[in-house]
Amino acid sequence: MNNRANNRRPSSRRQSTTSTGARPPVGQAMSNSNNLSPVSTNVGSPQIMRRAGFSGKLHRGHVIDAATNLGTACAVKSQCGSCVYVNTNYGESLRKKFDAGVKVLKEAGIIDTAQILDPVPSPTPLGYRSYFKLAVRPATFAQKSSAERAGTPRRFAIGLFEPGTHKVGIDMTGCPVHTIPLTNLLKSLETEIENCTLEPWNETTRQGDLRYIAARSAHLTGEIMLTFVVAKPHKNELIKLVQRLRRLGHKVNSAYMNLNDSNGNAIFSSDLTLLAGTIGMRERVCDLDIEIGPLSFFQVNPWQAEHLYRRVELHSGRARPGDTAWDLYTGTGQMALMLARSGYKSIGIDETEAATIDATRNAQRNGLSGLANFLPARVEDSETLLPEWAKSPKIIVVNPSRRGLHEAARTHLAHVLRSHSATKFIYVSCDVETLTRDLKALTASGHRVRQVEAFDMFAQTDKLEWLAVLTSRG
Repeated sequence: MNNRANNRRPSSRRQSTTSTGARPPVGQAMSNSNNLSPVSTNVGSPQIMRRAGFSGKLHRGHVIDAATNLGTACAVKSQCGSCVYVNTNYGESLRKKFDAGVKVLKEAGIIDTAQILDPVPSPTPLGYRSYFKLAVRPATFAQKSSAERAGTPRRFAIGLFEPGTHKVGIDMTGCPVHTIPLTNLLKSLETEIENCTLEPWNETTRQGDLRYIAARSAHLTGEIMLTFVVAKPHKNELIKLVQRLRRLGHKVNSAYMNLNDSNGNAIFSSDLTLLAGTIGMRERVCDLDIEIGPLSFFQVNPWQAEHLYRRVELHSGRARPGDTAWDLYTGTGQMALMLARSGYKSIGIDETEAATIDATRNAQRNGLSGLANFLPARVEDSETLLPEWAKSPKIIVVNPSRRGLHEAARTHLAHVLRSHSATKFIYVSCDVETLTRDLKALTASGHRVRQVEAFDMFAQTDKLEWLAVLTSRG
């Protein structure tokens, strides 16, 4: 899922213990203090998938027992509404949402001759979400009264908006899908923020300082990137807050202040100030060293992202001399880098300039400069901006936000496919409805859907990450 929607307000939608390190390796039991049952693993066991209701070709590698009831205990499911399947059997929920998505695609008549593969379960169906962005508002009267009864005065409310409101009433400190480092960080933030001189942002009076908090954790190291969105600059106070969090043991390796005093719904602005640490957060996916900036897209489930990217790499194959590839909505450039590593001269396009700067640095970091190139532009505007060498792609990979392709982008890409019948088109999508809409337009070009696969990138929610492969009808 491409979270260019990261710029929108947090709401009641998709989105532990005392350790601040990385998650335990796949196959290691989760801590009982998380109120979770141990998660068993196996390697492509037919018994596991059959008990979960699946049959046919199996994916190899570490998978959780898809039929295991995980014993989750989410206390805010009814309020939040994001994880519609939390507290239920994981295998049954995976089958239900997979079948629902396939039904949408079948009814559109675009996968009649396609091979449909079994869904890939999330390697870690709990504690996988490595990113949150939460609103900060004044505590309500009820929240203040409850805190005072407990002997802890409260000024701030941090969490998600209640449905249909801008009142922060959904407490995410016990969210079972957040990684352990983020869960522990949020608990400390709620305490430490009360001890600072900042004031929560009040949308009614347009007074206050702190509007949003965003945090990302690296899945292998537990390192954290923290971003404070403020209406007025408070660099020194925020630095002190970061220092207190570090003293508590949180691995905050990068912290930013984002100044946003606009009246709109966008969470972030482009006005960034580094408060502490490095300019980006380190990640490693598919044997590539990646650095992610505070405004750049990166998959929220890095464990599953590895499986998805490997599948894209497999479908792309090895390049022949002179082959080129497009990676549209590239984010920090992971797929463009993988295509370059496979021998393609690739170009990644993203409308967020900060992302393409990160991607260029990542190409340098992995010794792929010149093979992986990046262009800051909207996909629908990129036709006239492409260098001459990139105008006849052998592979096109797209991974847009849940809104899918802009109408102008669909028109442009359909034209490219009509003009280049040998081009293979790989569509990665987090929304089956917009995927269906876009595939109907693209198949009119003479290409057809050859294979469809789903990856459970958002375990416990009703969403899947879909992968569709299109080739010419010949």
